[in-house]
Amino acid sequence: MTTKEAVGTPSASPAQRWAQSSTLTKLYWLLRLGVAVEYLGHGWAGLSRSRAWLPYYDLFGISADTAVGWLMYVTGSVDVLVGLVVLFFPLRVVLLHATVWGVFTALLRPTVGEGWWEFLERGGNYGMPLALLVLVGGGGWSLRRWFTPGTEPERVSDRALVWSHWAARGGLALLLIGHGGFALFEHKKYFYKYFAFFGVDGPAVDSAHLMAIFGAFEIVLGLAVLARPAKPLLWFVLGWKLVTELLRPLVGQEWFQFVERDGDYVLPVALVIGAGLYAAALHRLRTRSTV
Repeated sequence: MTTKEAVGTPSASPAQRWAQSSTLTKLYWLLRLGVAVEYLGHGWAGLSRSRAWLPYYDLFGISADTAVGWLMYVTGSVDVLVGLVVLFFPLRVVLLHATVWGVFTALLRPTVGEGWWEFLERGGNYGMPLALLVLVGGGGWSLRRWFTPGTEPERVSDRALVWSHWAARGGLALLLIGHGGFALFEHKKYFYKYFAFFGVDGPAVDSAHLMAIFGAFEIVLGLAVLARPAKPLLWFVLGWKLVTELLRPLVGQEWFQFVERDGDYVLPVALVIGAGLYAAALHRLRTRSTV
C-alpha cells in the first residue's frame, strides 16, 4: 500500500504546496484536472456546433437541423457540466460516465466510416478518466458509493496503482498509434497544411514520402510507450504532442481541437510522476506472488 506524505504548512503558496505534496497527490490532481479540461474542451466543440459531429447524429436518425438547432447545445452543455463536476465535486458515477462516454464517442467514428484509427487516436479521451477512476476506486455494488466524490485517496492498493498506470499508458500509446495511422494509412488532407506551415508544399511531401515517415514515426513512438515508457521518451512525447497538436489552431482549425486533446499532454506527465509508484507497487505484487 502507499500513503500520502506531508504536504507542507497551510501558509505555503500553491506552488510550494504542490512541490511539497506527495507523488500520489500530484498524480491524482493531474488526472483530475486533465479530465475536467478534456470535457470542457469537448463541450466547447458541441456549443460551437461542430459540423464534424453531424454524421454521428445522423447515425441515430437525427436530422442536421435538429442537431445544429438545439441538440448540439444540449450535448455540449452536458460535457461542460461533466467537466465542472469533475473539477469541483468528482462523483464516481460521473467519472464512470466520462470513461464510458469517451469510449462511446470514439466508437462512433469508425461506425460512421471514419476508420478505426479515429478510435485509437481518442485513446486519451477514455484512458485518462479510466486511470483516475481506478485510482480513486469505483463504487462496486454500492449505489451510495457511486454517488460519493472520488476525492484524493489516503491509500491506494498496489493492484489499483498498476491498473491505473496501464490505463494511462495504454491510452497514450493508442493515441500516438492512431495519430500515426492518420498519416501513414489515411493521408489526412489537413496534414498537408501542417507541412505547408513549415514551407513544405504537397508535391514535396509526396515525393519525399513525408506523410509515411511522419506516421510511421508516431506509431513507433506509441509502441515504444507500450514496451518501455522511460522518462526521456515520455518527455519527448510531451513536447512532440504539444507541437503537433498546436498546429491544429495554427493552420485554421478550432482551438477546442487542441484543448479537448489535453490527454495527449497530461498522460505523459502522469506516467513520469507515477513511475516510482508503479514500479514499487509492481515489485511488491511480484514479491508477494513468489512467497
